[in-house]
Amino acid sequence: MLKILEQVRKIAFWSLDALKGGNVRRHYKEIEWVQNNPSSDKSKQITTDNLSELLEHAVKTVPFYFDVSAEKIALEKFPVVNKQTVRDQFELFRSQPYIDKHNHQVLTSGSTGKPFRILHDKNKRDRNTADTLFFAKRAGFELGTKLYYLRLWDKQYNKNKIQSAVQNISAHSVDELNDENIAKIISEIENDNSSVSLLAYTSALDSICKYLDKHFDRPLKCQVSSAIAIAEALDEGVKDKVKKYFGVEVVSRYSNSENGILSQQQLNSDTGNFEINWASYKVEILDLNEDKPVELGESGRIVITDLFNYSMPLIRYDTGDVGSIYFDPSLGSYSFAGVEGRKMDMFTNTKGAYISSHIIHHILQFRGSIQQFQFIQEDNKMYVIKLKALEKLSPKDEDAILRQYSEYFGDDARIKIKYVKDIPLLPSGKRKLVINNSTKNLKPSSDSRTQEEMVDLVH
Repeated sequence: MLKILEQVRKIAFWSLDALKGGNVRRHYKEIEWVQNNPSSDKSKQITTDNLSELLEHAVKTVPFYFDVSAEKIALEKFPVVNKQTVRDQFELFRSQPYIDKHNHQVLTSGSTGKPFRILHDKNKRDRNTADTLFFAKRAGFELGTKLYYLRLWDKQYNKNKIQSAVQNISAHSVDELNDENIAKIISEIENDNSSVSLLAYTSALDSICKYLDKHFDRPLKCQVSSAIAIAEALDEGVKDKVKKYFGVEVVSRYSNSENGILSQQQLNSDTGNFEINWASYKVEILDLNEDKPVELGESGRIVITDLFNYSMPLIRYDTGDVGSIYFDPSLGSYSFAGVEGRKMDMFTNTKGAYISSHIIHHILQFRGSIQQFQFIQEDNKMYVIKLKALEKLSPKDEDAILRQYSEYFGDDARIKIKYVKDIPLLPSGKRKLVINNSTKNLKPSSDSRTQEEMVDLVH
């Protein structure tokens, strides 16, 4: 019966897409061809045409790019931009024909802690859906099967019970991942008679595996068909434990909210390489200090051109991440050897146990005048919250912040709010959201958790 329901969901999805014109299916077929035949003349022509059409659209309809010559348009003629460029000149990045059309707003806290906003048109949303389906299938996921989705569920991504049931999603928030809730998740998975898949922050998988180390130390009685780790680097220790307890290989995905899936690890790969989504993005690796390409295999800034967002084209967009590219014979195309520069320091509470660094994003509910923020742990019990704000928060809001973070760090935590003029940039162009000056003096508990900077993808 469950298998039949899974097939019904799959058929219903593609039938609905067909009734709407079959746009997701067309995108999926194009992605499938380009990714599976990267060196073919057809694939090269497809990506070349998609890039040319986007650039031509930008110089004709997007005010920010009006100064770029419309004659012999070439990618290198476009300036490198970043989040701050878009924030400061938001309206100039909007394509004029799309201003009065329906656009989907995407919000992310960004690397500075300051909210970042971008608009997606419907075709871009359909492309992201097709990307998600393609790369999920690469990892072993089949449309219609049960998905256990562990992430920070804020208002933008929160799903109600009806949405979750229709999409067959079991949603769990990482900021509620204590032993009691982990036990419930494990029980739900073991009692689920269908084939299930996991999509989760690496730190969430790590926490679950540590719980299983303490309470199970045996493979779970479940049918897991795929596991994808998002938001953080995936180390071998977590990979091994997921394989032990869930019986499946977990792969790491590199993505962000403003664009989508940029790359993903391959199954059964000895190299751990990341297959780049060349079908939907043009990727450049530029010098850390200059807007010039680095040598093959050398680390540099990851700069992408989104080929499908016509509402707000992001051309030569500096993601703020650092990585390197090499030619992968197994794929017949260039792959990421790794993505660096996204790692965050870890928090510990006053008892020395590591806790999720995603708790810092709860400060955004007080965003009012807050422009940037940074959390610093000075020692085992001393924490500093640096704020760059247009004006000081009210005593009531300051007290609310202190009370909320005392719940995370411990009742005996000493927390100080410090107002600053600016939070310095790192060489990568990012501001570090978390600094822990005490970890070298602390011994991790058996319930320790790791966390890195969040990059999101809507399932």
